Amino acid sequence: MSQPAARRTCLAQRNAMNPRMTSIAALLVISLAMSANSIEPAKESALRLVISEVQVGQTASEQYCMLVFDDHNFHAEKANRARGKDRERKVYQGRLLDAEWNALNSILDAKQFREQHVPTNKTTLVVQDLHPYTISVARQDGFQNMEFLNKDSLKPYESTVRPLLAWWKSTRNLHTVETNAAADSRCSLSDVNGIFNN
Repeated sequence: MSQPAARRTCLAQRNAMNPRMTSIAALLVISLAMSANSIEPAKESALRLVISEVQVGQTASEQYCMLVFDDHNFHAEKANRARGKDRERKVYQGRLLDAEWNALNSILDAKQFREQHVPTNKTTLVVQDLHPYTISVARQDGFQNMEFLNKDSLKPYESTVRPLLAWWKSTRNLHTVETNAAADSRCSLSDVNGIFNN
């Protein structure tokens, strides 16, 4: 075959392939666009529990906070604070083991815990031995909130609340792999009450 004839054959083959390649490329673009439109942002699971503790020291304080969601995932934070500001804040995220989840629910769903009512603390200028805990549990009609400013305010409710605090301490000691996730505003200490309203 002569060189000009070979060139013509090659060009003819290329031209025959171009429509095929164009239609394949068009199909790919359309399918990608359709799949992009069908992807929705992941919805956060409903909140099951928010628990926070501040251990007050002479020059700094340690704040611990955990959010637990209905899908068994959690978001936890540990902050070292001084003069009302974070010096350091670490974030941990993961999924509770089935045994941890079941233990938590058996505590939160116990009749004594569900029926426990803790009056809202009135703001006081001075609190001795400050060691606040705040607990918010999602219920059908809103949140069950408990707030304790120190061990004295916790004492009358200790038999009810202590199992949850023990569960939390155990759980936070097990999940210690730090992540790059952002801090959650629900762990912020900027809210005076630190509890949830519906």
